[in-house]
Amino acid sequence: MSEIQKTEFHARDRLLMLAFILGPFAALSDLGVAYTLVPTACSHGSKMMLHVTTVVCLIFALAAALIGRHYHSEFGEPDSVLWIERTRWMAISSIILGISSAVIIIALEIPNVILRSCD
Repeated sequence: MSEIQKTEFHARDRLLMLAFILGPFAALSDLGVAYTLVPTACSHGSKMMLHVTTVVCLIFALAAALIGRHYHSEFGEPDSVLWIERTRWMAISSIILGISSAVIIIALEIPNVILRSCD
């Protein structure tokens, strides 16, 4: 007798859940890591590690938005099937959270560009 899988939590759903969490996590990680690296950047006189952290976190936030965009284009048409609607909602939420987190990360980078490390 073959084993029937009774779960609706497929690989697609796991990836969308990751994308849903990844955008805000990238923004909060950028804030936390930058906060802890400022004394080191001040003592070295270089903000390069702060910029690298920002770029890495920005890539993660944009990757979350791209994952959401991929699944939104795959399930783009409205349908009355519950799992399709759930997938579309998660995809749209991932896009919004990823782009919003990218904007926040860029906004957090502006003081690093304008001000000196020890200001």
